[in-house]
Amino acid sequence: METIYFIKSKLLKNLAKTLSSELSKMGLKGKKVAVKAHMGEYGNLNYVRPPVVGAVVEEIKKAGGKPFVFDSPVAYTGSRDTVEKYKDTARRNGFTEETIGCPIVITNTGVKVKSKFLSKLEIVKELTEADAFVVISHFKGHELTNYGAAIKNLGMGCVTKESKKTMHSETRAKYESSKCIGCGTCAKICPEHAFEIKNGKAVFNEDACFGCGGCVRKCPSKALTCRTVPFSKALAEAASLVLKNFKSDKVLFVNLLLDISKTCDCYPIGDSDPGPKVAPDLGILVSKNIVIIDEASYCLVNMATNNKFGEIFPADIELQTNSARQFGLGGRKYKIIGVQ
Repeated sequence: METIYFIKSKLLKNLAKTLSSELSKMGLKGKKVAVKAHMGEYGNLNYVRPPVVGAVVEEIKKAGGKPFVFDSPVAYTGSRDTVEKYKDTARRNGFTEETIGCPIVITNTGVKVKSKFLSKLEIVKELTEADAFVVISHFKGHELTNYGAAIKNLGMGCVTKESKKTMHSETRAKYESSKCIGCGTCAKICPEHAFEIKNGKAVFNEDACFGCGGCVRKCPSKALTCRTVPFSKALAEAASLVLKNFKSDKVLFVNLLLDISKTCDCYPIGDSDPGPKVAPDLGILVSKNIVIIDEASYCLVNMATNNKFGEIFPADIELQTNSARQFGLGGRKYKIIGVQ
């Protein structure tokens, strides 16, 4: 049975105490430690704050490790779509070597790995050269996967920009108009508004589709199928390929259940934004296992919202964790220990 530490109060102090205990078991002296953090689209204030990342870095250094914080550029147009722009965004959001206490690495150099589902997948090179791995993830809603946390942080955030484009394009739905009965289900549930009904048939804007798979699951006439696999399953496979670089005792996950917005940290506040907060602040979880920390995060948030959080988006809630289990990343049994 896996253990999850649940920090509900004195967050930075109790996070440091929990990390001190867990990191001391990882044998980090003299080891290169990669710290994965999403450093926020400029204008969005819901990302993991620098003091949290700084606290993690400080404890790694106390344990003898040599940390660096990293992320890779995004596939969409924004303030993080190139290495140079992301470096500047990270600086403006408070992530510098001076403030965090270690190098900040924005990288798009990849190492090819073989995927069962995708034509191209590259893991960022600097990650493959690290000895240990600490993953800091912000739990929030997500229109393609229902929620985003550690699995998505690895599956999307630890691969190159071209790999992200491949993942989005090759998980899109396929539409067979001859089977369509014009019921409008797809148009009602698509978070990207990729469908509209005209003359009794669905019209599909393939370029707007990002592969959540909600329409495929709900289409009563089977007019929609997956091009490869749903986006959540592709994420889980990518996460499993990332974690193959590390022994299980050299990885630690930190999930923040704070500032839980409707959609991803990738949206700036403006023309498109992360939406309202949809759950109360609950605290911070720490675990050695990616599956159970994401599952526990979702369960805690859903319970705190009387099951309303899970109804926001049509994506299969359990597909991320169930797929990750299929790739050997974790079981189902865990216990939660409160940290006072």
